Amino acid sequence: MPVHSHLPSDLVTDIVLRTLRLDRQSSICDAALVCHAWHSIVKQNLAEIFVHRCYGDMPNALSYALRHKALDVASQLVSRSASLDDSNRALSMVSTEGLGDLAMLLLTAPLHATQANSQDGQALVQAASRSHSEVVRILLDSPHHAAHADCRDGQALVDAARRGHGEVMHMLMDSPEHAAHANCQGGLALVEAASNGHSEVVRMLLDAPQHAAHADSLHGQALVDAARCGHTEVMHILMDCPQHAAHANCQDGLALVEAESNGRSEVVRMLLDAPEHEAHTNCRDGQALVDAARRGLTEIDRIMDAPQPAEDAGKHQDRKVLVDAAWGGHSEVVRMLLDDPHHAAHADSHDGQALVWAAYQGHSEVVRMLLDALQHAAHADCQGGQALLDAARRGCSEVVRMLLDVPEHAAHADCRNGLALLHAAQAGRIEPMQTPKMGRL
Repeated sequence: MPVHSHLPSDLVTDIVLRTLRLDRQSSICDAALVCHAWHSIVKQNLAEIFVHRCYGDMPNALSYALRHKALDVASQLVSRSASLDDSNRALSMVSTEGLGDLAMLLLTAPLHATQANSQDGQALVQAASRSHSEVVRILLDSPHHAAHADCRDGQALVDAARRGHGEVMHMLMDSPEHAAHANCQGGLALVEAASNGHSEVVRMLLDAPQHAAHADSLHGQALVDAARCGHTEVMHILMDCPQHAAHANCQDGLALVEAESNGRSEVVRMLLDAPEHEAHTNCRDGQALVDAARRGLTEIDRIMDAPQPAEDAGKHQDRKVLVDAAWGGHSEVVRMLLDDPHHAAHADSHDGQALVWAAYQGHSEVVRMLLDALQHAAHADCQGGQALLDAARRGCSEVVRMLLDVPEHAAHADCRNGLALLHAAQAGRIEPMQTPKMGRL
């Protein structure tokens, strides 16, 4: 018999621990000794080494074994749980990993057998969230102290809905006792399924024979999340529900705002064209229109033309829609806003901020539109000549000329004590400032 098989257990442990931090400086003899030591450990009991490494903490040793895929060691550790608390913690870990055999071993152990509903159903929640259907069935069918499908107010169902695990959801909702409710947590399972585009799961929750989820639960949050992510099929399901249908204008039109801010033009059309409770373009004080202007979307004309309550008309003027369009250089959007026959935007609104941003970005076409507006034209000298200062700093010579040459309210080249000339010099662009409009400079 080889000498290494008679090594004291403490020495074997030290050698194993040494292998865990083995570095390149180890000698060939060390490596050979390590190999012999591992064989010796397997013959003795590898589980003891893992427990020893984790200072006697069996659950930590089990976690270490699972992390390194040492399932044979994990099986040994599970079978030697020292307390009920150890067994409960172990059940949660093996359920997370989907190890049905080990879960069954823990539930049927002669000593310190755990209960499937221990820790308020933690093991069930972990297994459901990862779609470990075998473990879910074992926990629900345990002959003694089976897990409750509705534990933690249906958290297992919520997690399964988030991941789209239809099979697990059926198990939870069809459980003979303590079945999970589709409308648990106020309809959170529906919201999670909708936000992730799981259309079949959404139908399952809405069509549940008992305790069905309401499409308008949580103030229509499911529709809002589906609109934000562009899940049109889910939105149709929610809005066409025969009872408790979600309203396109729920939460003061938040679905429309979310869809527009994320560029979901198809969703925008759907919300505006809803046969009932359609979204209003000026919801949330015109935020959808603001987002459309910022992005320069062609959908903006549809938003502006959509019906809206008379008392809300023109609210978008107060939300700097024109400013956002000017910042982005969206000339067609700017023209549309200025030419709106009913509620035209004012080019000089917000003390000419649209002009300032357009000048800063060097959008000469937009600058010209704002200066030439037939009514409420922007003043080139607004905000003490800020537009000129920004254009000079950025070296936008064409914009500088426009601001200096406009017939009325032209910017002064010497505004703010000649700061524009200083900015131009720092930018290495003196030429734009050499004009008869330079005033006293």
